[in-house]
Amino acid sequence: MLLSEDKRQELLNKSKHADSYKDQTYGKNRFDRRVRSKIRNYVSEFNSIDMNLLFKDNILLVNVPIQGETNNYIVKIKMGGFLDKLHNELERNNNVLDLKSILRALINSFNSDNVYIRCSCEDWNFRFSYWSRVNDISSDISAEQTNNGKRIVNPNDTKGRGCKHTLLVLSNNRWLRSVASVIYNYVRYMENHYSKMYADIIYPAIYQQPYEKDVQLSFDDKNTLDTSSDTIDISNKEAKNAPLFKKGNTQGYRFVKNDSEPEAQFDFDSLNTDN
Repeated sequence: MLLSEDKRQELLNKSKHADSYKDQTYGKNRFDRRVRSKIRNYVSEFNSIDMNLLFKDNILLVNVPIQGETNNYIVKIKMGGFLDKLHNELERNNNVLDLKSILRALINSFNSDNVYIRCSCEDWNFRFSYWSRVNDISSDISAEQTNNGKRIVNPNDTKGRGCKHTLLVLSNNRWLRSVASVIYNYVRYMENHYSKMYADIIYPAIYQQPYEKDVQLSFDDKNTLDTSSDTIDISNKEAKNAPLFKKGNTQGYRFVKNDSEPEAQFDFDSLNTDN
């Protein structure tokens, strides 16, 4: 699946004033109509993160599940540089890794860095994938500028920069809470059960320095992290009832405001691993 790259706000801005639908009963254009779809935001829905890609290459690739008006879809979103921002958060937090630091780093990356996007829906395939290659904002620079031999239904590139599902994901950052939980749970699981791989791969990626304590070796040690959905599910279940923050913590993190949604105050005391 080819991914289109740009800063998320630029992608949104290019879509707000795109061509209008002939029938505007449910919204003027794709940007307006995005709110009729819904992000399936349970932690268990985000169990396909490639942890090797994240901790070895500093690339976060997330499959965001969407409940559309007529079907279910997957929006792929990719961000680079997350670990660098996480390291900056750790410096502010006395090198203590917690869910709050991971979430702040994710939001910072989402708001400030280029992102790659792609959707599994037909609208993307027939109206946006072609122009993502023509405009050189595709992750696959060698792709042919064709639409799989089918008639292009967006001939003048006037329909914005994405389908309503990708625009929904780009304009809503609350799903990052689930991503933060998955990453946090996985790191703790590996630290507790696979200390050698945690010391060799995860710790240096997070703290940008070698792990210097003794580690317990096991027969399961290898150079590749087990990043299967089953393992991520286990790490989520293990952390489900673990206290993530002390009671009484009133510090929050303010989301970026956009034109269509009210500003949201994130309550960190409400964070858990199963919603």
